[in-house]
Amino acid sequence: MKRPGVKLIEEEVGAGEIVERGRIYRLRLKLWLNNGDPLRWDQPCGFIDRARLEDDGATLITDLRIDRESLFAGLYQGIEGMRIGGRRKLKISPHLAYGETGLPPGIPRDAVIVADIEFIEERILLEEEH
Repeated sequence: MKRPGVKLIEEEVGAGEIVERGRIYRLRLKLWLNNGDPLRWDQPCGFIDRARLEDDGATLITDLRIDRESLFAGLYQGIEGMRIGGRRKLKISPHLAYGETGLPPGIPRDAVIVADIEFIEERILLEEEH
């Protein structure tokens, strides 16, 4: 994986199928500021009835469609080529994360984000679940 602004820190290659954009997966996501401070969610995001928080809000487990609307640019780019069962830790430059404005109060402007993402399984949603 070579993307300007996204650095691969560690990787565990999964044994499953390659993750495809536009599909829905169950994933585990943790985010930190570059100084090591964890980012915490106030509430789960993704499909509401299929999302939960662990570790006092520091870990999000959710079903999420893999697209540019659901993931910020650096995370979207950084998962390219991942497989189900795989995990990556990425260091993401501010211009591919929350940029010059940040996301107050937790994410300051120009923050480098460290993301740990794991794809647990592909999810098939029935039409009535949308």
